[in-house]
Formats: sequence, structure tokens, C-alpha cells
Amino acid sequence: MEYPLRIAEIEVSQSTTDERIVGLFRYDTESGGKKGPSLLIIADIASTLYAYEQLLDALNAAAEQTRALLSGTGIDPMVRFEKLVERLNEAVAGFVEREPSELAWHRINLFIFEVSEGRACVAGIGQLSNVFLQKQHDGTFRNFDLLGSLDMPATIDPKKPFASILCGDLRNGDILFIGTNNFERLRGEIGIIEKLKGLPPITAALEIKQELERRTIPDDFAGVVIAQIATSTRIAESPLITEDRSTSSVEKMRADEKKTEEILSPSISPPKPAMTLVGLWARAKESMRRKSPSTKTKTRKNQKDPVSMASLRGMNAGHGSLLTPTRKRTFFISISLLLILGGSGAWFYSRQRFTNDQKLWNVVFDQATDKKTKAESDLVYGNEERTRAYIAEAKKLLAGLDVKTPERQAAKDGLSKELTDLALKLKREQKVAPIELASTSLGAPDGSLSSPTFKDNKIYAMDTAGGTLIETTILNKETKRYPLPEGTARITSIAAGASSLYLITDAKSMLSFDPKAGTFLQTAWSTKASSTQALALYGKRFYILDALANMIWRYAPVGSGVAQETAYLKQNSSPLTDVAGITSDSNVYIAWNNGAIRRYLSGAEESWSPVTIDPPLQHASGIWTAANTDRIVVSDPIGKRVLVFRKDGQLVAQLLSDTWTGPVAVSGDDAGKKIYVVDGNKLWQVDLP
Repeated sequence: MEYPLRIAEIEVSQSTTDERIVGLFRYDTESGGKKGPSLLIIADIASTLYAYEQLLDALNAAAEQTRALLSGTGIDPMVRFEKLVERLNEAVAGFVEREPSELAWHRINLFIFEVSEGRACVAGIGQLSNVFLQKQHDGTFRNFDLLGSLDMPATIDPKKPFASILCGDLRNGDILFIGTNNFERLRGEIGIIEKLKGLPPITAALEIKQELERRTIPDDFAGVVIAQIATSTRIAESPLITEDRSTSSVEKMRADEKKTEEILSPSISPPKPAMTLVGLWARAKESMRRKSPSTKTKTRKNQKDPVSMASLRGMNAGHGSLLTPTRKRTFFISISLLLILGGSGAWFYSRQRFTNDQKLWNVVFDQATDKKTKAESDLVYGNEERTRAYIAEAKKLLAGLDVKTPERQAAKDGLSKELTDLALKLKREQKVAPIELASTSLGAPDGSLSSPTFKDNKIYAMDTAGGTLIETTILNKETKRYPLPEGTARITSIAAGASSLYLITDAKSMLSFDPKAGTFLQTAWSTKASSTQALALYGKRFYILDALANMIWRYAPVGSGVAQETAYLKQNSSPLTDVAGITSDSNVYIAWNNGAIRRYLSGAEESWSPVTIDPPLQHASGIWTAANTDRIVVSDPIGKRVLVFRKDGQLVAQLLSDTWTGPVAVSGDDAGKKIYVVDGNKLWQVDLP
């Protein structure tokens, strides 16, 4: 088979809205009748602005031009891909300079792949659903997150958005699946991995597509299956490498012991002992039989002679005993040799057992060290879940090791300290010194300060005890208080609009506040909402959380009022009765009191959540983000901390302060890189990491 590489595309268009741009572009090369590398570009952009479509057009044109220039050059695949990525970076940089609209890079998930027989290279921005199934020698597969291995910076440089590349072998039997992010929440339901393992690549892609169409999910999907099919030509097999089993080192120790016993058995347990009392007695009898007749006669003659007998008695000659001095000497030498040989064998056996025990100890210690090394690597690349798992595995291995010698004790203590330091890095704790900006009136009960909101270099908060809106200028900390109109119900939430602040009450009324005039106006508003727990604004759209109706209502401003009410939520796995806060950057983020945080796009819940942190987030009281930041900020009153996540769910920092007793609400200034925290009826400012 000449071309064993197979590429099968998956495209399904069933969306009823236009809030995402999904694209799959493929370029095949052929030179001189020979198939060359294939280039693929996959895009999943959470916006429908025309600027993002123009960005894809610019990439498409650059890719087509560069591919044509590089085809048939015969250069190394990795060098060719580096030149291609360099050209695409130049195209994006030029587009950004010309484009007046600012691009929100955290909305862009865009990857470039170049695949050929036996080789694959990738570069990209963001994250896509992907799985790399690597075929093992025993016919099984190992799963990898290929795109997670790319070293992407936290902040995208518009002059070089594709900052790193990754190239590697694509061996026979390997399968790579890449798709838009909405595949992630359906991976288990439609059995993507099982289909890839059990079916030919084209058939697997067709079955995945048919399954999506059968479910009639109102969304657009784009993906590709890339597989290296086994060729008919026999390939020289590499030596089989298997992972160490947990009993392999013990089995080796027992084999070494058996071998030692076989070597020493002739000395420790001889089958025909020659140097024993029985052997000496046999030798004595044989000696008596071999005596000559003259000797016997002489002995009998001496026995009859009284003088000789007396003389012999005086000399204590032994009266004919077999244990002569020579034989006694031989007997003691034999016993000594036996003791020496037995002692040497016992020492050798004990030494061998210690050596084997040390080998087993070293194997387990090396495994723990390897887990620690992998944890360090995954921490660098932001794979915190795997980092945490590797640390746990290393600690478990280390706990099973004894400390019989000082060397073992020192080695174990050293590795244990390194794991502890790594766990501390994983927690990402930062001590901060917050700046106090404002507080409630004297004597106000706890919990009187709420709803911090930043607008135009000023931070606002609601003093529910005093019935006033507090305004603090950031630069000079000047504070003003604006009493609410008489008869105003309790304010439940505040959000900043283009020119005004909007305040909603628990009586389902809305006020607008003009910061320049310092006045309140009643906003015309008609709603189907049963309750108004929280308010968020994005652009010109209002999102109001209605816990009683288990719904989020979306509105648009009309004149001096708010209208065009639509039900936003289309899919939700959790009731809204215990919600702590809501925020939006076109996506909607909701935090629950139990610590859960979920993200919604076009009203549907996405398969997204922040990573598990140490200690776990068990209670959330507020949440904030904005369109022009890659950060999500959450307040945790039980943990007495403020958590900062990236929008891909990775933890950036746990902010701690000795002055905080339990942060209850947060806001932020994405341009000034500041966070505003309500804690203990006081308003604080800290830097946004």
C-alpha cells in the first residue's frame, strides 16, 4: 500500500443561531504524481463579528500561497512546517495592523496541522476537542491530549500568535481526532473513542457524523479523523517494551535467590558427605581390613606380653581405639571446614538478599521520582489535573518504602520534600496586601455592603443598611454617597452600562444612575420574570437571573427603557435556586453557593469547569469577568480567599490576606489590572494577577 495515511472529515451544520464561526479547511499537495503532505486548518471562534471571518480569509490566502511555494521542495517536514507557520504569523500580524476592530484572542480556537505519511506537525491558539490514540505493540491504544502538549503563552502576541509548534511521528495504527469544542461534551455519549478504536477511520468518521445528525443537536460541528493505516510491507519490529509490573522486581529477586541456592547447594547440603562421623568410621573400618598379617600377629603378641601390656596402660595408648590423634585432627578440620563453608554461604545468601532488596527499593524509588518529574512537566504546561494525579501516585509509592538505612532515609526525605514543594506550587497561593477604598456607615450590620461595580475609574458599591450608593474615585480615594429614591425596594444587583449604572430590586423594578449628574431615574421595564436575583451586562444586552422560574432572561435597551425579552437558557443541568452570582463576556458564567461554576453559550450549558484546586472550592459568593480579559475571578468566603482562573479553567492564583475575614463579592478593571473585593463591610483593591 503506497499511501497508508487516511483523512476523513466530519462537518454537521444544524445551528439555528449565528454566534460561532466554525471552519475546516484542507489543502492537499501532489507533485510529479506523488502525494505530498496535507494541510488542515480548524477554527472554532465564539463570535460572529466580520473581523474574525476576515482573519480566516487572510489565513486561508497565506496558507494557499505558502503551500504552493513549498510543495515539491524536498526539505525536512519540520523545517517546512516552521516556514509555513512563520508565514501565517506574518499574515495575522499584518491583518491585525490593518483591522480597526480589536480581536478578543480568548474567543479564538484555531489550529494548523500538516500531516504526511509517518509525520504530523501542529501549531495553534486556544483549545479544541482532541484525542490521539497511539497504537501499542500488544494491539491496545494509549490516549493522549495532543493539543494540551503545546506550550502556549497566557497572553497571545498578535505579532506571533502561533508561538510554538509540535512535530512527531505518526506510526502505523495511530489515530488522531480533532474537532470543535462542542464535541467534548458528547465524547462519551456518542462513543467517539470506541468508534475510532473499533472501526476504519472513514467508517468511524461517517458514524460520528450520522450520530450527530440523528440527535439533531442545534449546533455546528467540524472535525477530522487522521489515521496511519498499517502497510502490507513488513516493518522491522522494535524490541517489545512493556511497562514494569508491580511484581516484576519481586519475581527477579526470587529468581536471584534460587540461583544462589543452586550455586551453594553442593557446599551447604552435599548429596554424599565425605567429612562426617559416619564417613570417618567407614574409613577406620577400611583401614583395619587393609592391615597386613604380620602386623596383626605382632599386635596379638604384644597383647599377650604382660610387660608390654603394662607399658601400654601407662602410656594410655587407647587400647586399640579408632579415634587416633590423626583421625581426631582430621575430624576437627572437617567440622571447621563445614562451619566455614556454612557461614560463608549464609553470609553470601544474606548479602544477596540485601542486594535484591536494595534493587527492589531502588526500582520503587525511581518510579516515584519519575512520577515527580512528570508532575513538574505537566505543571509547566498547565495540566494541573495530571500534575495532581502524579503527585498522589508518587506519594503513595514513597509511603511504601522502608528506611532501614541512613541512605534510604535521606533519599526518601529529599524526594518527599520535593513533592511537598511541588504541591505548594500547584496550590498557587499568593499573599496580598489589599488597599482599603471605602466602608459602610458606622454601626451597619455585617453583610450591608454588596454589588461592587467598576466604571470609568470609579468603583461603586451598595450600602443596604444606609440605603445609599457609594462612589469611590480610584486615584484619590474620594468617596461620595448617593441616597436612593425614597420607597426604593432592596437593591439585589448592580451592573455598568455604556453611560449609566443599572440597579435592579427584589420588587422587579430597575433604576438607572447617571454618574455625571449623580441622579437616579426609574427605567421602564416589563418582564415575565418571577424574581430578580442577579444582573449582568454585555454590550447592550441585559441578563437577569430568575431563580424562581429557573431561567435567565435576556433584554435589549429600547429608548429609555428595556424591552425585547427572550428566554436565554435552553439547556441547564442544575437549578438556579442556590445561585451566588452571574457575569458575561458573551458567554454567561454562573457561580453557585456550593462552589460549582458553569459556562453557557447561546443558552446551552457547555462541558467546561475550572480545575479542582487545593483546598477545593466548596462555596462561592461572587463572580466577575469581562470581554477583554482572560481571567475569571471568584470570591470564596469560607476559604477566606479570592480565586483567579483563566478562561480555559486553569488556576492562576489563590489570593490570601490576613485582613480578610471572608470575601463576599468581587468586581474588576480589566484595563487597569485591578480586582475589587467586598469583605467585612469594606471595599478593598488588589492587583489582578
